[in-house]
Amino acid sequence: MFTQIPLFIFISLFISSVCHAQELVISSDDAPPHMIQETNGGIDIEIAREVLRELGYGVTIRYSSLARGKLDVELGRIDAVTPTFYEKDRPGFYVSSPTVTYKPTVFTLKSSQHEINRILDLADHKVITFQGATGYFGTDFIRVSKKSEYRESYSMEKFPELLLRGRYSAVVVDYYIFNYFYRINDKNRDTSVFQTHAVIPPVKACVGFHDINIRDQFNRKLSEYLDQKRDLLIIEKYVGK
Repeated sequence: MFTQIPLFIFISLFISSVCHAQELVISSDDAPPHMIQETNGGIDIEIAREVLRELGYGVTIRYSSLARGKLDVELGRIDAVTPTFYEKDRPGFYVSSPTVTYKPTVFTLKSSQHEINRILDLADHKVITFQGATGYFGTDFIRVSKKSEYRESYSMEKFPELLLRGRYSAVVVDYYIFNYFYRINDKNRDTSVFQTHAVIPPVKACVGFHDINIRDQFNRKLSEYLDQKRDLLIIEKYVGK
């Protein structure tokens, strides 16, 4: 005999099913200010999360290496990874429009009046940069690493103070990373003491999705989000104006 399911049970099951379907798991790494595991935030994570929430999705962040995250997206174990760079669409991995532009920048002290118009101009400098930098910036940068007093370090939080104290004459790092650590305790701290040299091309950061339809939804909403310059509010939250 057919037994009618009470209406409230049907509604509860329906809502539960919808909510479950709308929860996305995104993988990211821990590299302030772009991804910050301690606060479950950061520039890249918050932009992606805000756009997805406006589309009606819930978002859970899972932290691991970016390489592991990309593999898990391809295999369908999770829904997305951010950030991802230089990737093209392939089965199981669909790349969004850029969410953040990373800005590899050379920083010097303005008082030193250094002229740096190309990467090779760093050859006579005492340079500190992040670990693995020679794998990112091309053959001229590799030449610089062999000619100058050159050091790579994981401790990017120390870069601004090392430059201020004259321990190095040039710092090569992402613009947002440098300013985040310089202003970590004061978002209005004066940055005019530094000279920036944009001799390295910017890098576009994207989100990699397992589902092409979610990627396409994301791109449409992201376009509106960026047109309204709402990403700048998040950036200013971490590095100031």
